[in-house]
Amino acid sequence: MTSQLWSSVRRSGTPATFALLGVIALGYVAQFVFGESLVYSFGFYPPLMWAEPWRLITAAFIHSGIVHVMFNGYSLWVLGNLIERVIGSARFLLIFTASVITGCLAVTLLSPDSLTAGASAGIFGLFSALFVINRGFGGNNVSLLAIIGLNLAIGFIVPGIAWEAHVGGLIGGLVTTFLLRRARR
Repeated sequence: MTSQLWSSVRRSGTPATFALLGVIALGYVAQFVFGESLVYSFGFYPPLMWAEPWRLITAAFIHSGIVHVMFNGYSLWVLGNLIERVIGSARFLLIFTASVITGCLAVTLLSPDSLTAGASAGIFGLFSALFVINRGFGGNNVSLLAIIGLNLAIGFIVPGIAWEAHVGGLIGGLVTTFLLRRARR
């Protein structure tokens, strides 16, 4: 069963993954050029959600520093190269975007006065997607669950990480992937 997954991976490209990585890179370069004010202009801040709803998306393309952007970029590259090849670009982008939005909504519910930035909610949604996809191919998810658990734990332990966005993205990715899988049947 797992060989079916890898054979699907080899068949197609990953333009959406590289497009997202490109926008994240442009966002980081813009922050470098224009300063941290871009975090305040494009990061997600719950009190401004209704007045500036684009922040639900733009927050994913703004990061708090080089380590943040590198970890998120690497994770997106690894997960995107696998998942997009299996489910296609449109579904991949839908899962990523829905996860970013549900991550922001979780921040709104659980930490309504915090400013957040980064693609982590989308990445946690991709972890959920990989879980569902791997399970559908009969794969063992023990290692994946350990990676997800470790990354969630880091978010709870290290100050300044929006664990709320991680949990929201994880849930959003899980729900979206299940709905897409059900719609495909």
